[in-house]
Amino acid sequence: MIINILLIRQNGKTIQKNQDILNTSQEIIINAEEIVEILHLIDVGIRGYYISGNKFMYQSPADSAKRRIEKTFNFLDQELDNQFYALEEYSIVKDTVNYYFKLVSEIDQALENGNKEKAKSIILQDQGYPVWLIANSFSNKLKEYELNIQKKATYNFQRAVNTSFWLQIILFIIALPTLLYAARYAVRSLGLSEKLRVVESEKSNILKEQKEKLERLVRKRTDEILAQNEEIRAQNEEISSQNDVILSQNEEMKDSQRLIEEKNEELTLQNDILNKAKITIEKQQKLLELKNEELTEEVAKQNKNLKETNLELINQINKLQQFGYIVSHNLRSSTARLLGLSNLIDNTSGSERENIIELMKQSSEDLHELINDVSMILLIQKPITKILEEVDIRETISKVKNILKNEIDNTSAVINESYQNKNKLKSLPLYIESIIYNLISNAIKYRQKNLNPQIYIKVNDFQNKLKIEIEDNGLGIDLENNIDKVFGLYKRFHFHVEGKGLGLYLVKTQIDALGGKIEVESKIGRGTKFTIII
Repeated sequence: MIINILLIRQNGKTIQKNQDILNTSQEIIINAEEIVEILHLIDVGIRGYYISGNKFMYQSPADSAKRRIEKTFNFLDQELDNQFYALEEYSIVKDTVNYYFKLVSEIDQALENGNKEKAKSIILQDQGYPVWLIANSFSNKLKEYELNIQKKATYNFQRAVNTSFWLQIILFIIALPTLLYAARYAVRSLGLSEKLRVVESEKSNILKEQKEKLERLVRKRTDEILAQNEEIRAQNEEISSQNDVILSQNEEMKDSQRLIEEKNEELTLQNDILNKAKITIEKQQKLLELKNEELTEEVAKQNKNLKETNLELINQINKLQQFGYIVSHNLRSSTARLLGLSNLIDNTSGSERENIIELMKQSSEDLHELINDVSMILLIQKPITKILEEVDIRETISKVKNILKNEIDNTSAVINESYQNKNKLKSLPLYIESIIYNLISNAIKYRQKNLNPQIYIKVNDFQNKLKIEIEDNGLGIDLENNIDKVFGLYKRFHFHVEGKGLGLYLVKTQIDALGGKIEVESKIGRGTKFTIII
C-alpha cells in the first residue's frame, strides 16, 4: 500500500511536470513570434520617422521594441538551453536581429544629424527584409520543434493520467481508508485532462470556422493534384496499351525479344519517374496543410484584434456623440440667452437697461466658463504624449490636503490614510493630483448636515498595479436609479451645494486616459466609496 501511494504521488508529479512543459513550450512559441513582430514594429517606426520627419513616430515603437526584444531574448536564452535546443541557429538569429537594431540606430543618428541622404541610402538597401525572413524561418522551425515537444508531453500527460486512475483503483481495493488520499490526485488529474480536452475542442472549433475561408485555396490545389493524377492515369493506360502490343508482338515475333526487353526497361524508368512525381505531390500536399494551419491561426488572431478595435471605436463614437450633444445644447442655451437680452436692450433704458447689461455680462461669463470646460475636457481626451514620471501617492495626497486646508478646517474633516508596500507609480503627476483632489473635495462638499466628514484613503498593490480606495460618510448617491449617470458630463445628484457636475466626469476621463479604471459603491445616507486601479 505504501509503494502504491508513492507511485501515485510520483505519477502526480509527472502530470504536473508535463503540464509545465506544455505551458513553457507555448510561451516559447509566443516569444519566437514576438521577434518577428518586433522587427516589423521597429522597421515601420524608422520608415515613418524618415517619411514624416516626426521622431515620435519612431521613438515610441523603438523604445517598446528594445524593451521587448531584450525580454524575449532573455526568456529564450534560458528556456531553449533548458530544452537542449541547438543554439547555433538561435545565436545567428539573435546576432542578426541585434545587428539590424544597430543599423536602425545608425539611420536614427543620420536623421538626427540632418543627413537624410545617408539615412535614405541605408533604408533603400532593405536589410530589414532578410533579417525578417531569418527570424520568421527560425520562428516556424522553433514552432515545429515545440509542437513535437507538446505532442510528447501531451502523450506522457495522458498516460500518467491513465496510470494514476488504475493505481487508485488498486489502492481502493487494498485499503478503503487511503481512498481520500488517492482521490485528491485522481480529481486533479482528471480535471487537467478535461481542461486539455476542452482546449483541444476549442481549437478544433476555431479551425472549423476558418475552414470555409480557406476552401477556395484548398480546392484550387486539389484540382491541380487531380489534374496531375488524371495525367498519371492516362500515362498508365498508355503504358498498359503498349504492354499489350508488346505481348502480342512477342507471340508473333520471338526474334524481337531483345527489343521488347529494352522497351520494358524504358517503361520501368517511366514508372520510377511517375512514382517520384507522386511522392513530390504528397510532399506538396503536406506543405499545403501546414500553410493552411498557419493561415488559420493568423486569421483568428486578426479577427480578435479587429473585434477589440471595433469595440473601442464604438465606445469612443458613443462618448463623442454624447459629448457633442451636451456641449451643443449648453452653447445654444447660453447664446440664445445672449441674443434674447441683446434684443431687449434696444427697447429699454435706465435701471432696467443696466440690469439687462449685467445679465448679459453674467451670460458671457457663463459662456466663457463653458468654453473653458470644453477646452479642458478636450485637452484631457487627447492621446498622452508626455513622458511619464514617478508619482508618490503619499506626497500627492499631502499636497491636496494643503490645497483644501481651509475646507478641511472649516468642516472639521478627518482624513485617515493607510499605505501598504507600494505607494509609487509611473504616471502623469497632474492627472493623479486632479483625480485625488476632485474625490476628496467632493467628499467634503457633499457631507451630511450634522456629521463631520470622515474620509478613509487606502493605497495598496493589486495584480502588479496600484489600487487607491477613497471612502466617505457623506450624503451618498442613489446608484439604483443613477448608475449610468455617475460619471456623466454636467450630472449632479445634490442641488443644495454649488457645483457644475464636472468633477466626476473629469476623474473618469483622466483615469481612462491613463489606462486605468474606477468603480463606485454608494448608498443614500451611508456615504460613497471610489476604487481606482492604475
